[in-house]
Amino acid sequence: MVVKIRFGLGPVVTRRKGKNGRMALLAGSLLTLSSICLGSLGVWRLGQDLDLAGDFVFPTGSLSHWQVWIGSAIGLQYGAWRLTRYARADKPESSTETLSTVEAAAPQVLTNV
Repeated sequence: MVVKIRFGLGPVVTRRKGKNGRMALLAGSLLTLSSICLGSLGVWRLGQDLDLAGDFVFPTGSLSHWQVWIGSAIGLQYGAWRLTRYARADKPESSTETLSTVEAAAPQVLTNV
């Protein structure tokens, strides 16, 4: 006796670019916010070195240098830039023809003010 088991078709794997575009755009946005935070900490530490700001949160150690904070902010922003470029690589651009047809089809609205 021979038993054959047949499975249904699973999800189709595609090789198109930008499959994870929405996740890359979300991660890029979060990395931009993180780089702003790191940059502000770097400016704070630089301000303390110039006696323009109050005491920094890390008085000693490797995190007490403004170069570490500014360098990390630059690195994160570069990563965010690359992710947003990846996210927008295969995104279909909206043409002006579709916008003009939508504007032409929309009824004119009058308001009583």
